Amino acid sequence: MSTVRVGTAQPRQRRPRASVWRVFAMPALLLVASIAGLVLGLTGDGLPDALSWALLSIPIILAAIAFARRG
Repeated sequence: MSTVRVGTAQPRQRRPRASVWRVFAMPALLLVASIAGLVLGLTGDGLPDALSWALLSIPIILAAIAFARRG
């Protein structure tokens, strides 16, 4: 018969808490980029349209990178 040890697990170390700014920095930057892209796309032609495409593609690219890292 095999013996099973019970109660030998080590307590988990807690991570230090992240500040509110650190938690919401990336979502806030994505929000600003998205709003700027939408405004540029609605109000301009030529170069502003190209900038709006670039700004609106940032969240899509970052989401693809995050999904690729996750596996």
